[in-house]
Amino acid sequence: MGSDFVRALLVAPHPDDEVLGAGIWLRRHRNRELHVVHLTDGSPLDMQDARAHNMASREEYAEVRRKEVHAALALIPIPARNCVQLPFVDKETYKSLVDVVEAVDEVICRVRPDLVLAPAYEGGHPDHDAAAFAVWMVSRRRSFASLEFPLYHAGQDGEMVVSKFAGGGEAEQVLELSPEECQAKRAMLECFPSQAEFLSRFPIGSERFRPVPARDFTKPPHPAPLLYERWGWGISGEEWRQHAQEAVSRLRPEMKQR
Repeated sequence: MGSDFVRALLVAPHPDDEVLGAGIWLRRHRNRELHVVHLTDGSPLDMQDARAHNMASREEYAEVRRKEVHAALALIPIPARNCVQLPFVDKETYKSLVDVVEAVDEVICRVRPDLVLAPAYEGGHPDHDAAAFAVWMVSRRRSFASLEFPLYHAGQDGEMVVSKFAGGGEAEQVLELSPEECQAKRAMLECFPSQAEFLSRFPIGSERFRPVPARDFTKPPHPAPLLYERWGWGISGEEWRQHAQEAVSRLRPEMKQR
């Protein structure tokens, strides 16, 4: 399962996504060179999450999340020097997809991974889809293997479906966790007390991966309304896809030249 590599990079939209989707995969490969890049600091502009944790500023909440993820990754271990924080804001990445692609490309050029992991395009969170988009676009420029993992998406009845690929798991590889690994993953997730309620909705017994399939980011990832639409975040899938189309149009001529 993605074992033929020397150096891997995981592209995480937010602190905790790397552990949630691939914590034990990373732990099983801790003898390799592992890197993590976070697109955002996990602190939205709307301050809803920050206020829920009695924090007075977005920056204060971001610092809490930064300390949490460093504690979690230290259990793998992945050193802080192998973690990069990009300057994009939680829930806002879709507005800057060209810049997100260029920033991820810069990290990939510096790290030079053989393998890149990222969330699947599944319409659960616009930042998850931005990470999938960025890795897909950079893969048109650079040579590396890639795997994707599921986080969450909307089911047919609007429920949140977790840790399963939208539309089925064709070609998926299931990493079954041993009891000791379940305990290790639980310990990693417990490093995120600010996310405890949300993370409690996810099973711990397995992680799922598959090679990234051909993508068309101008089309919805599945027929049902997207989860972030159902949650009323003020972001529509149509708007997200319009930004993706504009980014593809702007990046395509440059990508042909490289």
